[in-house]
Amino acid sequence: MSQIEHQGTPLFTELALTRQPRPLQSALAGFFSLNGHGVRTYVLRESLDDDQLSGLIQVRDRGNRTSAVISYIAPALQVNHYTADIWGRLLDHAAMQSGKLGVQHLLAEAPEDSLAVEVLQRAGYAIYLRQDIVRLVRTRLSIRAEPVMRPCEARDRWGVQQLVVNTVPRLAQLAEGLPRMYRSGAVRCYVLEEAAEIVAYLQVRRGPEGAWFNVLMHPGAEARASAVIEYGLSLFGSNWNAPIYCCVRRYQEWLRRPLESQGFEPYASTVVMVKHLAKLIDEPEAAKVNALESHAKVTAHVAHPRGRSS
Repeated sequence: MSQIEHQGTPLFTELALTRQPRPLQSALAGFFSLNGHGVRTYVLRESLDDDQLSGLIQVRDRGNRTSAVISYIAPALQVNHYTADIWGRLLDHAAMQSGKLGVQHLLAEAPEDSLAVEVLQRAGYAIYLRQDIVRLVRTRLSIRAEPVMRPCEARDRWGVQQLVVNTVPRLAQLAEGLPRMYRSGAVRCYVLEEAAEIVAYLQVRRGPEGAWFNVLMHPGAEARASAVIEYGLSLFGSNWNAPIYCCVRRYQEWLRRPLESQGFEPYASTVVMVKHLAKLIDEPEAAKVNALESHAKVTAHVAHPRGRSS
């Protein structure tokens, strides 16, 4: 696993841009998880003729535990001519194991119009959401802004859900999930309330490699977009020197104008893909990785890319 962990492809952009992927570290953290949730890692190791086939895939639970994200897969598709088959088997195995844990939907994010999209589609994933990512590289921010937003509270949950229902298309709601009320740690959330109604939601993730904005605004509050973005930037002091990214969903493309006015520039375009999991019939567990035999569902061998069992 240590030989291929840096040869893979992140499929969860928000995490990849804010914190450098460390698959082995994540696998160990998932192995020692007390509740059996978090990050699950599945490994492929097989020999084909004179070639040694290796691969790994990581699945990260979302807050509601009925959906999960394929956060990392290795090796990258361009490594050799076997990798598309390796991806297919890893994706199928991750779906099977996730279904046994009660997960109903798996998500993956890939660059728009990339080979990864084609491979994911062959594995049963469909495009639910298209989005652009913009980046601010100006560092040492010293922006002062009016306190138009406040930290979210538990009582805001219903108001934020109503914002989602009134703003986000139904297919995109499944891809994004309901926003969570983070108040501490690396991820924090803020809301803008007007006339007892939440009209904007801002989620800020900080990491050693960068920061990430998730912005959701009611179309009727478009005039407040610049103030919301300025408020988000004001949360970073003059010591911050890493890029700040913001995801702009295509259904809120008008957010690009106020972002660009603050210095954000186009960075990438991605698609969020979803696979629905049918209820799976229990079948014998795949063989366990020797080092992790005591935790059957953390890491497992999967079937050979050409159909042989492991």
